[in-house]
Amino acid sequence: MLRVGVKYCGGCNPEYDRVALVEQIKGRLEGKVSFVPPESEGVDIILTAQGCRTACVDLSGFRGIETWTVTGIEDGKKFVREIIEREVHINAKAEK
Repeated sequence: MLRVGVKYCGGCNPEYDRVALVEQIKGRLEGKVSFVPPESEGVDIILTAQGCRTACVDLSGFRGIETWTVTGIEDGKKFVREIIEREVHINAKAEK
């Protein structure tokens, strides 16, 4: 199962409820993704929930790990679609 580390910004200038959006993402991907703290071992993707387009979270500690930045609801929807598409491709390869 894909392991996604969730990293939140400090929330100094939020334009949306980033915590609520991550909860929605978790619900949509339940059973497909394991959401873990970003410092966890074996993380496949870092999902950064940033409250505004400035997206100022320091990601230098995650070099070499795929990173997705969410700065609003549309970014969250794109992330969910991408993960679902990946699962479809993985399942199709496994069936061959």
